[in-house]
This record gives sequence, structure tokens and C-alpha cells, in this order.
Amino acid sequence: MSQSISAAHDDLYTALNAMLTGDADPVLAVWSPADDVTYAGPFGGFTSGRAAVVEAFETTAAMHLHGRIEVTDVAMVEAGDMGYTVCTEHGIDHVVDGQPVNLVHRATNIFRREADGWHLVHHHTDASGA
Repeated sequence: MSQSISAAHDDLYTALNAMLTGDADPVLAVWSPADDVTYAGPFGGFTSGRAAVVEAFETTAAMHLHGRIEVTDVAMVEAGDMGYTVCTEHGIDHVVDGQPVNLVHRATNIFRREADGWHLVHHHTDASGA
């Protein structure tokens, strides 16, 4: 796993882009294997626990949304074994119900340093104010 917050952030967005093609494995590898992970994604709701997060990302991968996610306005903080990144996610050329869609979300990603490197423990996106 990543040895810095910056690398963990980059790994997350590389993995999310793989997920858009239908492959959930890279994004699931970014997440902590611990059961205290949480997710509040763009489809609404709040997901808690590793099994529920895995299910959410496998479901999203199965949608084959295509396109890509690019990030801007990235800020990072690392403090001991915890850190976070905030950014603006630009979802470009997604396909929803057969129609091309571009999205803009604010995102917060919380990472924890674990035995094998930095892992994601919380991911939150929302469109409000983006």
C-alpha cells in the first residue's frame, strides 16, 4: 500500500477510474480491511462496515458507468497515523441510462496508516455547492 497520503490519494482515484470500467478490485484494495470503515457516496445514504462498503462498490462497478474521474482543488493533511484529503471530483463522460453525464462533487477522503501503509477509512462525496 501507499507510503504517503499523496500516494494513497492518487491510488484511490486510479482505483475509482478502474471501478468505472467494472473492476471493483483496485478500489477495494485501497480501503482498510478493518470493519470501522464508512462511506457516504453520491447515490445517497450512509454505509458502515467493511462488508457493506464492499457491496456498495461492487454494485457501483457493476453499473459500468464508464468515463473517468479527475480531481482539482486538492488539499492534504497528514497527522501521525491519520490524514485526509479534500478535493473536487469531476466525473467526465459517465453513461447513466444510456445518456452521457458529467458530474461535479466535493469529496473528503480519510486515510489511516496501517501495518502495510495508508488505507482509506472514509470516503464522502456530495454535489452540494460544487
